[in-house]
Amino acid sequence: MGIFPAPKFNTFTLDRFELESGVVLPQVNLAYRISGTPSSQSPIVTCAAFSQSYYDVAYLRGAKLALDPKKDWIIHTELLGNGRSSSPSNTSPPFNGANFPAVTIRDNVNLQAALLNHLGVNRIRAVVGASMGGQQAIQWAVSYPDRVENAVVIAGSCRATWHVRLFLNSLATCIRSDPAFQEGNYTEPPLLGLSRMSEAWAPWAFSPEFYSSEVYQRYPDTQANSLDEFLAKWRTRYHEKDANDLLCHFQTWANHDVSLTPGMDGSLKKALKSIKAEVLFLPIRTDAYFAVADVTAEAALVPHAQLIVVNSVYGHGAAFGRDKSDRAQINQAIA
Repeated sequence: MGIFPAPKFNTFTLDRFELESGVVLPQVNLAYRISGTPSSQSPIVTCAAFSQSYYDVAYLRGAKLALDPKKDWIIHTELLGNGRSSSPSNTSPPFNGANFPAVTIRDNVNLQAALLNHLGVNRIRAVVGASMGGQQAIQWAVSYPDRVENAVVIAGSCRATWHVRLFLNSLATCIRSDPAFQEGNYTEPPLLGLSRMSEAWAPWAFSPEFYSSEVYQRYPDTQANSLDEFLAKWRTRYHEKDANDLLCHFQTWANHDVSLTPGMDGSLKKALKSIKAEVLFLPIRTDAYFAVADVTAEAALVPHAQLIVVNSVYGHGAAFGRDKSDRAQINQAIA
């Protein structure tokens, strides 16, 4: 959701990684980072959001915050397709660019599980993520019920609704509408398409209250004196990102559905009833993607779940702690 610095990261490399689609990547790289000191205590795992690095939940990490590196051993993982892990933009032929195969949330979680095996980790004290990071957190709890003790889903859901899929398809169409995109075989960044995508996203990322109350004037990423100034800054939001990487993430997000986990027979109820972890759902009152009613219905199917609604006018943006009150509510709930 936010544009953050590009912090340093480590790389875990795995040969011959088979995706759910059956495609085998000859080599796959997973960007990750470790905070705190490895110990006998089970680690906390954080999962990154759309087009983000592990830094997207930095507001949860620090002394007296939900994740304290002085007390906790934290393994931060990043998504395939984010430009740091294996992605369309950094993979060699024949899987480069538009030829990069579709990946799922489960593919990401399975790769993260391989990383933990490599690190000698069996149990996870908690897995935490916001938005697509939250999708990974709940998928962890379904795919590896005996490894996960707690899961925290911040502004995320157990499957993408048709409403969300339509929204994501419209954003992808904006990118593809740029003649420079050339079916993903562009030689120059399709900046017009990226600008169209960002502008189309603006009313979804935040709430009506965010705009009517002119909160956008003090939004940290795009402080502006007018709505026109806000939009001018917002349009360039993804100009430094690779278009095929973004499309990879739209596809991963749109196809998320824990009921498609092997053994769950397409049943959301069966998938969620199988969870052994304690799950904390933190939907945002004004979120346009992951509506409180939808998340509440999903949480009701999880045997050991708690739901706390974050009261914010920032819409989905609240999940990334851009406002002091949002940070305080989310840290307190997790801690």
